[in-house]
Amino acid sequence: MSGKVYVLVVAAISSILLRVEGFHSISFFFLLALIYFFYKYKSDYKLLISALILIVLFYVNPLYFKDTPPKPNTNILAGKITSIPDHDGNKTSFELKSNDRQTYQVNYFARDSNENNDLKNLRYGMVCQIQGEYKLPPEPRNFYSFNYKEYLKTVRKIYYQFTPDSFSLEDCRQGSVTPYSLLQNYRQNGINYIMENFPEGSRGVVIALVFGDRGEIGHEILESYQSLGIIHLLAVSGLHVGLVSASLYFLFIRLGVTKERAIDLLLIMLPIYAVLAGGAPSVLRATAMSMVVLLSLRAHLKLNPLDGISYVCLLLLVFNPSYIFHLGFQLSFLVSYSLIISANTLLNRYSSWVIQLLVVTLVAQFVSFPIIVYNFYEISLWSIPLNLIYIPFVTFFALPLSFVVFISHFIFPLFSESLLIIFDFVIVNAHRGLAYVMTFPFSTLTFGKPPLIIVVFYYLAIGLNLYVWEKSPSIGQLIKSSSIFLVVALFHWHIHYITNEGVITMIDVGQGDSIYIELPRREAVYLIDTGGLVDFRLNDWSTRTKTFDVGNDVLLPYLKAKGVRKIDKLILTHGHFDHIGGAEALIGEIPVEKILYGIGPVEGVFEQQLLRDFYNEGTEIEFVQKGYYWKRGDFNFQVLAPVGGEQTLNDRSIVVYTKIGGLYWLFTGDLEAPGERRFLNNFNAIEVDVLKVGHHGSNTSTTEPFLEFVDPSFALIPVGRTNYYGHPHPDVIGRLEANDIKIFRTDHHGAIRYRFKNDVGHFETLINERTVPKQSVRHR
Repeated sequence: MSGKVYVLVVAAISSILLRVEGFHSISFFFLLALIYFFYKYKSDYKLLISALILIVLFYVNPLYFKDTPPKPNTNILAGKITSIPDHDGNKTSFELKSNDRQTYQVNYFARDSNENNDLKNLRYGMVCQIQGEYKLPPEPRNFYSFNYKEYLKTVRKIYYQFTPDSFSLEDCRQGSVTPYSLLQNYRQNGINYIMENFPEGSRGVVIALVFGDRGEIGHEILESYQSLGIIHLLAVSGLHVGLVSASLYFLFIRLGVTKERAIDLLLIMLPIYAVLAGGAPSVLRATAMSMVVLLSLRAHLKLNPLDGISYVCLLLLVFNPSYIFHLGFQLSFLVSYSLIISANTLLNRYSSWVIQLLVVTLVAQFVSFPIIVYNFYEISLWSIPLNLIYIPFVTFFALPLSFVVFISHFIFPLFSESLLIIFDFVIVNAHRGLAYVMTFPFSTLTFGKPPLIIVVFYYLAIGLNLYVWEKSPSIGQLIKSSSIFLVVALFHWHIHYITNEGVITMIDVGQGDSIYIELPRREAVYLIDTGGLVDFRLNDWSTRTKTFDVGNDVLLPYLKAKGVRKIDKLILTHGHFDHIGGAEALIGEIPVEKILYGIGPVEGVFEQQLLRDFYNEGTEIEFVQKGYYWKRGDFNFQVLAPVGGEQTLNDRSIVVYTKIGGLYWLFTGDLEAPGERRFLNNFNAIEVDVLKVGHHGSNTSTTEPFLEFVDPSFALIPVGRTNYYGHPHPDVIGRLEANDIKIFRTDHHGAIRYRFKNDVGHFETLINERTVPKQSVRHR
């Protein structure tokens, strides 16, 4: 079976995908590959029987894929902390394994600074008993958003979260000490030591490279690494493990240890390093692969590298089959397999180390492209040149110096401080270089989230391209084979321009408004408001570094997942932060051709600066009122308000009226009772099928006369869960229900989407799925 163990990996992955995801494009792709391998190796009965056994075992084993257990019928959680507690501002979170062997995610928000400081003394392995409430993890509230609930279930085996009523260090005691808990505490102490003693500019990088935790790197810096395609340099992987192993090996040799004993020591120390480095799938893969190589050297066995990595992959999947859904696992093994299969042939063709580095970078970037674009929706044209610069920089400077400054800080603090100044200066300027590259044109290309079938075609094209590159040094043949990949990429790039389906989505931005309108064949993209979260926190001790921002965390990911590369019109209905706060995130990310703003003075400092920043980016600013009109293709849009002279910002809201997908839509911003009365006086009659309820369902809006006048069939209410204002008001809900109006609200349903072709469409919601049949969603 030498050289064929990868077939067993394909069998295992096929079985896991079928068990968890069912029959779709990716599972079909792996099944076809498996059928091909069965035919290719049909005479190797040992291989075929082993593959069939693995398929059955992975598919039927109930220990791997369990249904959600019943919610505990108690308000007490007792057990051991099984992750290093994370402290960010007033939030403390950790995993706790209960006495019945279930793991729970615990999140607690400290009530005062003393309690907060007290909780920073929590340690891995402590045994706690807490009183509180069990909750299901939150479901994704927007289309294309990260499914945290599914991540906890599949990757972490966590089915419930626990929120303590109160929590202090007195609720916990030190548990039994094990070698594993000791290592975790050493890791926690090391991270804390770096946070307390290292400069802010470089400490995040040192923690990432030494302990495998990127959580302390600033959001903007981390985004630069991710957007520019070099985020893998901050992950502990084969490069890091290889450097650590080689350094320890030569150190042992210099100390007079024999080669055999040096290998024995490494076999003992590598698992310890894997724990200290965080134990992520990429760390486990690199560590296990190094140990397999060392064991083969120790036993004087010649091991096929393809078999070695296949055994490691199978071992990890047996340990946790859900690793297959972990992005780090996917990228780590995919790149490793590709380099093992292709790079050796290709590298032998070139003598220059620069060309060899370029080849390795090209292969790695090529094979990771579909996964990157599927998960992050965009890629950078600068990733290859930046990898050529930053791979040597991290390999020969940042990585070894991170270990040197960390270790020497304990032994020679004065020397380490001097070295740390130089190290910090270089790291900070390296990050400034990335920020500068981010300002370059085409620093990122937004493709949007591809359908899984396109991912399959990408990999078929990539496989063909690598095969031709291996077999033929001809540039002409390589260009011809690359053309298939380019065709798939061009189809992906233009997919939204060739479909006759349009969509209107009320994005769930919490307590705020944001409505996305995409016309068929992407004839135009309009965005009505952007949401915006007002932060009421006043105390410095409670301020979190990982702050939630509607623009960056909700709006931009949605637009990029849709592949939006330009917004034709951004309609800011009025100047309240919950309608315009998220717009700031668009600046420099997605070009906006024109902003519509209600006529009248721009009162607030934030609003003035926002419009000024957009204007400096080349956006046209137009102040509009009743009578403003535009047309795009077969679609007409009218502004019905404001008329000018309104007394409040809410009543200055831009009101947009249009017919889309066979329905008449009225978008009212935060229009309140005075504005509604003015609206009734200005119009004799108006047809409305869908009403965007004004002011989040406040009782100051959607009055009975206004509701009787517009007489909609559907009402959309953008409102935050458990919001401070008590929206939507029960009286408003009562009036809507009394008029037999179907209600969709973001606090109950998450994002609300209307998909249409020509004059027929249907509503979809993400939570509490509620779909109105196509035939019933027509204009009356």
